[in-house]
Amino acid sequence: MSIQRIATVLSATCVIGSALIATADSNVTAGKEFAWGENIGWLNWRDANGGVDGVLNCGAHLEGFIWGENVGWINTGDGPMSGTMYTNADSSDFGVNILPNGDLDGFAWGENIGWINFSTASAAPDQARYDAAAGRFRGYAWGENVGWINLDDSNNWVCAILGNINGDAAGVDTADLGALIAQFGTAGPGGDINCDGIVDTADLGSLISNFGKACQP
Repeated sequence: MSIQRIATVLSATCVIGSALIATADSNVTAGKEFAWGENIGWLNWRDANGGVDGVLNCGAHLEGFIWGENVGWINTGDGPMSGTMYTNADSSDFGVNILPNGDLDGFAWGENIGWINFSTASAAPDQARYDAAAGRFRGYAWGENVGWINLDDSNNWVCAILGNINGDAAGVDTADLGALIAQFGTAGPGGDINCDGIVDTADLGSLISNFGKACQP
């Protein structure tokens, strides 16, 4: 996307952006929100509390809740104390990180099923990971009480692209850009792409770098 084209889009979205504010915090793509556990069934990463408390890919970590009809809520983290990544040293700062190489790291917690381990590098090439090029999660996470959780089903997978504020199948487009511009300088829902508490140029840069990207198999 050229600088001239970006400027044109920015100009247009400043006018129409107020009508395009996202209705949900989760950036998991609608229709691509399910992981599968052989022992626990389908796990919905998007729709907790109408999407407001669904899983949010913040770039370096996850926040929000997964819902399992058979197991209840699974918390991927409430936001790291450092602002970037969870230490997972104790229960006061736990959650799922996305490492620079894309591998997932850390733990999610389910009140009914205990800890889910996303640090499965020893299972390579099937380790739990985020495929940024495809905008989706791959591999397997492990729960001592529930077994393997498949993020890599051939027909159903979890897609969460940075910048896809409204989480629709179109991917990152002008609607998302409009929503971000409308929220600029605030802690607007969805527009705070890196989850640092404010919608700013870092979020805009992340959206622009992913502009036109949609979920891929």
